[in-house]
Amino acid sequence: MEFFRSGLSPSPSNRRRAAEENENCQEEENSDNQDRNQFSYYFMLRTGKVLDLNIAQQTKNFIFRVRGSKEDISVRSKEVQMFYGYMTKRIGDFPHFEGWKQESVDDVVVGMERFVMVNIYANVFNPPMDRGKNDTLDSKIRSLHWILPKHLDFSLPSDNENSDRQLALAQYYLLELNKKRSPHDKIACIVLCCKALHELFNLAHDKAAGADELLPMLIYTIIVAAPPNLFATTQYIDRFLPQEKLTSGEMAYHFTNICCALQFLENITPDQLSLAAEEFDHFMEGHSSHLEEALSTKFASGLLDNINRVKECEEKVKQLQSYHGKLRDNTEKLQIDITQHKAQVNKSLADMRAKFSSLEEEMAKLLSS
Repeated sequence: MEFFRSGLSPSPSNRRRAAEENENCQEEENSDNQDRNQFSYYFMLRTGKVLDLNIAQQTKNFIFRVRGSKEDISVRSKEVQMFYGYMTKRIGDFPHFEGWKQESVDDVVVGMERFVMVNIYANVFNPPMDRGKNDTLDSKIRSLHWILPKHLDFSLPSDNENSDRQLALAQYYLLELNKKRSPHDKIACIVLCCKALHELFNLAHDKAAGADELLPMLIYTIIVAAPPNLFATTQYIDRFLPQEKLTSGEMAYHFTNICCALQFLENITPDQLSLAAEEFDHFMEGHSSHLEEALSTKFASGLLDNINRVKECEEKVKQLQSYHGKLRDNTEKLQIDITQHKAQVNKSLADMRAKFSSLEEEMAKLLSS
C-alpha cells in the first residue's frame, strides 16, 4: 500500500515497458477512449467537481505499474484487489459525497474499477498460464456441436416470437463476452444471458427455473454459441472483479452457474448424457448423423449461422489464397525482370566504359602526335 500513499511516479524502466506495450496495442486502445475517460467524466458529472488530482494521479500511476509489471498474474490480481479497497475508501471519504446514498457512491467506484481494468486489459487477460486450457476448452466446445436438448434432458418451448427472442438474446450475450474489457461488463453479459434463459424456461413451463433446470439450458447455449475465450473470461472475472461481488448475490449465483457449465463441458462423459457410450464416441469422431435434426432445432439456429459464416470465411480464404498465388507469381516475375534489367544495365555500362577507354586511347595518340 506504500505505493498508493506515496503518489510516486513509476520507475523509468516501467514507463518504457508500458510505453512499448502501449504502442503495440495502440489500435485497440483508441477504440476504448470513451471507457477510459468514463471515471473522470462520471465523477465530474455526479459531483459537479473535477476529480481530485491526487486520486487521478495515483490511479494512473497504478495503471502504469501494472502494465510494466512482470509479476505472476495472481500477484497482479491481489494488487488490483488491494487498490480497489484503498481507492474505494478514498472516494468514499471525498467531502462532496456527504449525504449521498451508498449506491450512488458505488456507481463512482465502479467507474474507477472499469477505468483501471480497461487500461490494463491487454496485460492481464488470458495470460500464458491460461492459454493452453483456454484453447483446449474452446476446441472441446466446438467438438460438441452435435449435442441436442434431448441429450441434456430438457425440451424447448413451442415456437413463438417471445421464445425465439430469448434464445437469440442468450446466445448474443455470450458472444458479447469477448468484446467487453471490464470484468463488470463481462459478468453483466453472463447475468443477462442467464436471465434470458430464465425467461425462456418461464415461457415453456410457466414457472421460475431453478439451478437444476437452468444449468442444462446454459450448457446447451454455450455449445450453440461457442463463444471464444470462455475459460479465460471466467478466470479474468474471478481475479479482477471485486471479490465481495462473487461471494453472494445475483452476480455470484450466475457466475457459479457458468463455471459449473464449463466444468461439465470440460469433463463430459457419456453417462452424463442421455445416449449410449457407443453413440457418444461415434459423434465425437465427427459422425454427426443427426446434424439435420440439430439444425432444424430452433435453439440451434445459431449453429447454422455459425456454419454459414464458416463457409463464407472458407470461400474468402480460397479467394485470398488465389490472390496470394497470383501476387507470388507476379512478384517472382518482377524479380526475374529486375535481374534481367540489372544485367542489361551492367552490360550497357561495361560497353560504355570500353568505348570511353577506347576514346581516351585515341585522344592520347592524337595529342602525342
